[in-house]
Amino acid sequence: MYKRDLDGLLSSGNLPASMLLYGEAWFVDHYTDVLLERLGGSENLLSFYFDEYDYESAKNFISQPSLFGDRNILLIRHDRKLPKKELDTFVNLCQKNPTSFFLFAFAGSDQTGKELSRSFSKKKGADFVRFFKPNIREAVQYLQQRARQIGLEIEPYALQHLFMIQNENLSLSMNELKKLALVGGKVNAADIDTHVYGMGEVSMDRFIQRLLAKEDIREELERLLESGSADEIRIVNALQNYITQLFLFYSYIKVHGRFDVQEILGYPLPPNLAKERAAQAIKLKLPVYKKLLDALMEAEFVLKKGLNIDKESYLFSSLIKLQTYL
Repeated sequence: MYKRDLDGLLSSGNLPASMLLYGEAWFVDHYTDVLLERLGGSENLLSFYFDEYDYESAKNFISQPSLFGDRNILLIRHDRKLPKKELDTFVNLCQKNPTSFFLFAFAGSDQTGKELSRSFSKKKGADFVRFFKPNIREAVQYLQQRARQIGLEIEPYALQHLFMIQNENLSLSMNELKKLALVGGKVNAADIDTHVYGMGEVSMDRFIQRLLAKEDIREELERLLESGSADEIRIVNALQNYITQLFLFYSYIKVHGRFDVQEILGYPLPPNLAKERAAQAIKLKLPVYKKLLDALMEAEFVLKKGLNIDKESYLFSSLIKLQTYL
């Protein structure tokens, strides 16, 4: 199932006896905490983090009845695949023992998570949730919610800017909010550049602007990759999000003859930036948007599936091809 399905289960209180969470890291951590709180906290909780995992100890704990009538909760956080036989044992024990609950918060790849999900069958009273990376609008909403919780006053565009320079990593963006709360006053994009954007790194926004301006991007692409802050797929995803945002501007302007950032994105932008986006969006024609998004979709597919390719060279050639469409 997906996040919305889990939200429904949490609202109804009708949770399975065993659950696997995998995918977007911040959601896995967030919903792990939500589930533990819903199940009664840490009174009868046994946690194993990564190499702490011990099968016999976990099995013995989940096998025994709860002494006080509430649930024994087994939590395993790991980034490696556990033996199917061991997972099946935990799931079967929880199915038979109504006072036990097994939660596996998996921090590895989505492909491995998919393989692990086979042990969490609904027929055995179990289920799994795969979390996907949020789009920019969703990420800003989550960041806004967290900012309110910690008393941080920050402009919506600054949150988008933070998410972009963190290469659309929601966990990293959330961590930076804690630092920004120490700045004092209302935080804007310039504050983020000062306090978050480190020396020697490459701005994803600047890279995208150079690309769309048909400027030479080779050196900046190399720096972006060498910094370790982004890989080939994240760069493609960032471009997809940006082009999609421009297309939203384009479509709205074509229909209404004007632009309204709040209606287009769901949050405001600084007036000068909003005008720049609108001007940039209207310069591109509808067939160009289709070519750009199709090319990026193809590049994403090849980069994710290609095992024997030079990914950096392939990405560079794909981006040069994009520039020929502009």
